[in-house]
Amino acid sequence: MTISWRVVGGYGTHIKSNRTEIIIQRKGKITEIPISDLSHFLLIGGHTVQTSTITYLIKKGVFISFCESDGEPIGYISPYDYSEFKEIQHLQKMAAPYSYALSCATESIKSRILAIERYAVEIGPDILFSGELNILSGYAKELENMVLIEELRRVEKLVRDMYYEILGRLVSPSYHFKRRTSRPYLDPVNAILSFGYGMLSSACTRAVIGGHLDPGHGYLNRGNQALVQDLINCWKPEMIDRNVITLLRSKELPSDGYELTKDRCILHDEIIEELIHLFSISINQDLINSQIEVLISSLYSETQFSIIKP
Repeated sequence: MTISWRVVGGYGTHIKSNRTEIIIQRKGKITEIPISDLSHFLLIGGHTVQTSTITYLIKKGVFISFCESDGEPIGYISPYDYSEFKEIQHLQKMAAPYSYALSCATESIKSRILAIERYAVEIGPDILFSGELNILSGYAKELENMVLIEELRRVEKLVRDMYYEILGRLVSPSYHFKRRTSRPYLDPVNAILSFGYGMLSSACTRAVIGGHLDPGHGYLNRGNQALVQDLINCWKPEMIDRNVITLLRSKELPSDGYELTKDRCILHDEIIEELIHLFSISINQDLINSQIEVLISSLYSETQFSIIKP
């Protein structure tokens, strides 16, 4: 089976290569992967990498991305490819932002409402407080009447905050997950979600850069990864969250699977390997690539922009 991308998480892996293979050594175990089978190499956490390995990967057209151990994206290394990127990025910056922002906000909200409705059917309606779903649906209906992107951004965040509070009712209270928090993450659920979001962000960044777009120029969000966040917020409930909830409800995380320190929650190797396997399957790279094609086509006024649903 061809390996489209490889993820190395945790700490302490030694990574080297020859001209044809990448050699991954961790705790006495050695894995050799033909470089020709790789298109994306994602490093999460702290590892040792030979510079010659990076050189060989880039020469073979492999996209390399980096995340902190908690999944926070750091940056990427991409092979040179100057063709048309100035033109497409100019179109990206000149595009009227409102319609793009509206599409992203609408799909982000709808994907979360659909996920909550599914959980209410699968788990039971008691997961919802009285009138909660009506409030969320009301926010979705309000979007079309909003004229400012700042209003779209505010309502989309309100829905996301409510969504995570509802997710908190679906998992064991022993995890102390009440809502989505900012870094550093103090509970295993936030840590696991962030690990998955880091993988999804990396997959999307790869597609964005491959399309010669600027990942920092978004329409709904702001910041270094604004465009990436515009898109992945629409896919998180299906590609990441659903798998996390299923995992946490199907079994109790082993007590030695993570460590709670004064400053943060640290995921251990056993859980990290399971998450890598889980999210490598659930993250649909073909869908992400198709979404970038839709976006580029809309910038050239060939099609109407819309979000592809998982």
